[in-house]
Amino acid sequence: MSSSFRFSLQKILDLRQRLEQEAAVELGRILKLVADAEDELARQEIRRKAQLDAWRSGVQGELDISRLSLHQRGIAILDEEIEEQQALIEELQDAADKQRQSYLEARRKRRILEKHREKEMAKFRQEVLSDRQLELDDLASARFARREAVT
Repeated sequence: MSSSFRFSLQKILDLRQRLEQEAAVELGRILKLVADAEDELARQEIRRKAQLDAWRSGVQGELDISRLSLHQRGIAILDEEIEEQQALIEELQDAADKQRQSYLEARRKRRILEKHREKEMAKFRQEVLSDRQLELDDLASARFARREAVT
C-alpha cells in the first residue's frame, strides 16, 4: 500500500473551490455596485434638498416666476433621477441576493467534498495503521519463533 494519500475526487474539489472563489468575487463586485448606487442616491437626495431649499427661499422673497419654475423643473428632474436610482438599487440588491445564494451553494458543495475527503483520509490512515500493526505483529511473531527455535 502506498504511504501517501490521494483523494480520488481532488480535481472536482479543486473545481468546486475555484467556482466558490469566482462566486465570492462576483458577489463582492455586485455589492460594490450596490454601495456605489446607494452613494449616488445619497448625492442625488442632497442635490434635491439643495434645489428644494433654493425654491423655498425664492418663494419667501420677491416672487420670480421663471426662477421658481426653473427650480420646480429641477426638482422634478431630480425626483425622476432618484426614482430611477432607487429602481437600480433594488435591481442590484436582487442580483446580489441571487449571487449570494450561488456563493452559498458553491461553498456548501465544496464543504461536502472536503468532508468526504476528510473521511477518506481518516479511512486511509486507519488502513495504514492496521497494515503497520500487522507488520509489527508479524515481526514480533517471527522473533518469538526464532527465540523458541533457539531454545
